[in-house]
Amino acid sequence: MKNLPIIFTLTVAILFLGYNKSSLETTQMVNPLLGDISYESKFGYKPNATTDNNLRIRTHLEYVENLLRNKDVSTLSADLKTKRNHLLDLLHDYWTNGIFPKNYDYADQRKPCFIDKDGTICAVGYLVEQTTSRQVAVDINSKHKYDELLAMNNSTVDKWVLTSGLTKEECAMIQPTYGPSPVNITPAYGISSSIIGGLNLSLNTVNGIQIGKGTTNKTIPIIGLITGAGQIALGSAMFPKEINGGGTNYPNESPKTLSMVNIGLGTTTMILSAWNLITSRKPKYKLTTWNIYSFPSKDNNTGIAFSMTRRF
Repeated sequence: MKNLPIIFTLTVAILFLGYNKSSLETTQMVNPLLGDISYESKFGYKPNATTDNNLRIRTHLEYVENLLRNKDVSTLSADLKTKRNHLLDLLHDYWTNGIFPKNYDYADQRKPCFIDKDGTICAVGYLVEQTTSRQVAVDINSKHKYDELLAMNNSTVDKWVLTSGLTKEECAMIQPTYGPSPVNITPAYGISSSIIGGLNLSLNTVNGIQIGKGTTNKTIPIIGLITGAGQIALGSAMFPKEINGGGTNYPNESPKTLSMVNIGLGTTTMILSAWNLITSRKPKYKLTTWNIYSFPSKDNNTGIAFSMTRRF
């Protein structure tokens, strides 16, 4: 029992590592001006490194479209109002289509991308393309592929904005950033699951041996109850939410599977530990033993004898 506090402290440290994912994950905002308010408004919590990129972008563009449609534009001319509404209709078509560029060149951060290497164009680029030409969008991309719109010092961009019915700031609000592919299982969760899972597998083996042979030592089953409960708590806390965006479900299968394994293994460890604790008894001894041995005979030869002992 003297090692129990050490084991308990180790378990708590492992669980803390798993729970404290917010300090180990760096999640960058989908838009420099609006941040992730679109995602938080729709789902009630912040996105993280495991959140689907397309869902974040789709949610952001939907939010911005509604925001701009509800903005007071009474000071605009009739012509600019018409152009503005047309652009917002185009934006709606763009995000509902759901085909967005990918960030191929910045694996560790979110960046805007005007047109990616596959030829997929961003939201603002699409608005430019549909109201001017593809070539205009390509020319802008050649100079400002990964630039934020407010940082684009480009006369073509500025002239287009002036005749669009949108302000440059509003265009910057539309422009999303694109991150690398989401992390299915965070390193913290993977490491903590491996450590506590390996510990519980070892405890299950020892529990099984002790249940078979019998023991009065209660240290192993008590530790097993603690670590088993810890693994169940870890799996439950990290169980991913399945979210729905625009009629499409975005489950995260890898963390879901790992969480189910953690819950299952933790439950098994608790059951075996409880059984071992409840049925603890003195080790079993064999009731019947036998032995073959030699002895010297009267004529100096070697004799062989057989003995058997029966305990009652």
